[in-house]
Amino acid sequence: VDTRQPEGQPNAGLVKKAEKKKKGRGGAAGGRGAGRGGGQLSGCLPKRGSRGRVLDPVVARQAAQEMEAERNAASRFELQADIEVPLGEIAWCLISAGEWIFCGLGNGNIRAYSKTGRELNLEGHTKRVACLLTHQHVLLSGGADGTVRCWQINPESQTFACTHTISEGISGNVSCLCVMNECLWVGGTSGVSIVELATLRVVAQVQPKKFVAGLLQFQGHMIVVYTDGSICIFDAAGKQTHTQPPLPAGPILCVAGLESGPRLLCGHVKGQVSSVTLPMMQLKKCYQTFERCKVQSMCCAGHDGIFLVAAENGTIQLWQRDETAAEP
Repeated sequence: VDTRQPEGQPNAGLVKKAEKKKKGRGGAAGGRGAGRGGGQLSGCLPKRGSRGRVLDPVVARQAAQEMEAERNAASRFELQADIEVPLGEIAWCLISAGEWIFCGLGNGNIRAYSKTGRELNLEGHTKRVACLLTHQHVLLSGGADGTVRCWQINPESQTFACTHTISEGISGNVSCLCVMNECLWVGGTSGVSIVELATLRVVAQVQPKKFVAGLLQFQGHMIVVYTDGSICIFDAAGKQTHTQPPLPAGPILCVAGLESGPRLLCGHVKGQVSSVTLPMMQLKKCYQTFERCKVQSMCCAGHDGIFLVAAENGTIQLWQRDETAAEP
């Protein structure tokens, strides 16, 4: 693998069912807080390890932060800002891939930082960069200009160049991206477009034509969550297999897939987070995370049911799903 190129999980929206693990000290596979059966989302913080690092998932600010998680005197984790990098522009998305960190900015640029200290500007979008994704060493970006761009690194100059631009057939301003099989699903302000990766052509547009809040791949299907709170599920060919009305908490701004459960997490405009079972798509819990503040973004750790919830005002909460507690 050429570590100089972007690398990472090709399907950023993929959630897999948690595999059963052998029991060890302190629970399954030696980790605490792990078990079988139902659970509830609780405010307890991670129990594995004593410290760790996390990139600030909060957007709409003009600096990127690396945060460090440390235990306090009460044996609970606290997030402390470790490094802050001024961006000079509002950031709308952030992704870590290999030795690079990419920030999508409000002016349409993508700021790239490497572990070696290099800093690059990727110029191409004419409006804000709303989402970033890596697939097979290609950086994909979606913008409010209604385009998806493909970026690859030049091994000689160590600079990134836009190799392809997809604009025809894209459903409005781009809000999210997800790869399933050999297609790129593009969520926008007017629904979902399916792009064939082999030809980079839009081969289908999926109904309904509504603002898409997020995409999540699960068991060969794509879960599409709309900003009005409704949810639809499609198979790989784009055929609708399930639809349900808006969740009780109302409009949705962001989604995340939690491996514990597994669960679909939806962040709402009035500060709530809804927990929906997968694959049954049943609302199990809706709880208030922030008062009078939008849930702007969420990020899952990928283990032990740990996830972060970030508010529009910059507040970050660290949560863990408690599998030992009975859900209502």
